[in-house]
Amino acid sequence: MAEMLRRVTHLLLAALVAVLVGVGGPAAAQEPPPPGPTDTVVPVPPPRASIVVDVETGEVITEANAREALPPASTTKILTALLVRQHLDTDGTIGISGTASLAPPRRLALQMGETWGVRDLLYAMLLCSCNDAAWALGQAAGGGTMPGFAQQAQALAGQLGLADGPVVRDPAGLDDDRSIEGGNLLSARDLAIAARAFLADPELAEIAAAPSHTWRGGDGEDHSVSNLNAFLGAYDGAIGLKTGFTSRAGMTFVGAAERDGRTLVAVVLGSEAHFAHARELLDAGFMLAAIDDTTGDTLPPVPAELGGATTTTTTTTSTTTTSTAPDAATSEADAGTGPTTTAAPAVDGEATDGTGDDDPPVDPLLLGAGGGGMVGVVVVALLARWRITRDRIDRRPAKPRRRDRRR
Repeated sequence: MAEMLRRVTHLLLAALVAVLVGVGGPAAAQEPPPPGPTDTVVPVPPPRASIVVDVETGEVITEANAREALPPASTTKILTALLVRQHLDTDGTIGISGTASLAPPRRLALQMGETWGVRDLLYAMLLCSCNDAAWALGQAAGGGTMPGFAQQAQALAGQLGLADGPVVRDPAGLDDDRSIEGGNLLSARDLAIAARAFLADPELAEIAAAPSHTWRGGDGEDHSVSNLNAFLGAYDGAIGLKTGFTSRAGMTFVGAAERDGRTLVAVVLGSEAHFAHARELLDAGFMLAAIDDTTGDTLPPVPAELGGATTTTTTTTSTTTTSTAPDAATSEADAGTGPTTTAAPAVDGEATDGTGDDDPPVDPLLLGAGGGGMVGVVVVALLARWRITRDRIDRRPAKPRRRDRRR
């Protein structure tokens, strides 16, 4: 049986390589095409790191370079949201600091001294990836300063069991010269751990899957944000989670989907087609999970003590308002570690200058699904399908044909 499996693997690999790179057979002997313009499709390289995990059991189904800490871009906001649920009351409000008001694009045009609802800012941060919402929430969860956010993020990393040298300094996931202390580094495996904790929180899971959110802001104006995660409407069973993009990180994505009573999370870092890669990884993951074929690695369990804050954290005497707007004398972030220039105002949370974090204008779902770099994933999926089919074959002895029966 092992020999048969090995032969099938080799045949599938040979067939896929022949299709993807056009080698072997009569096509190899053809004359080169005449000079002139031709339509070609450049294979999309594989992501720098990826992983697929069963949300309920924590079993790692497949992974590639999953333990290298890489720039995560806006997938950082998964951790920021977990910190908000630990340290802030989602029914409360927070004050907006000077630092948060200067955050680069995906802006709500927050102004220093305003007071905004925590839940509304969570929707803005997770749906439209508004960076000023992320900075305001992160700073508030850190007790009023960005160094406080980094300290709380490090504590949360230890509580969750992140083990690949996580660095979390910027609540939004920025990593250029406008970021907080140069930004963050997270491995695909550590992001999968955070994603499991995120999905275990019903309120956060509901927000991430929402198509839009409308509310009255702290500026007295009506605001509306739409979910930028196009995967929700393009992949069967998709339930979240968070997209990201910076020039340094490339496209990043943490995607979750449900199928046949099973929930999987796929993390893709450093991709040129994050949705296409996530689709392939989840397809293969569901096939492998159906036959209990995993890597043998299991993520740490979600800590039972994680969850929403039961009381409102506040730096004032109020019991209903979380006020974390720091003054110049007490805030290291506002004293010089934050950006010093303002970005263009935004309309309903959308950036107007086209720069900064999150998805570029090209929809990766329209790209080829990974090209030659995803041969391994496709082979695994085909092998899984073959094994499932093999197990359904009727192996009862064949009845002899009439002419072969003894007379």
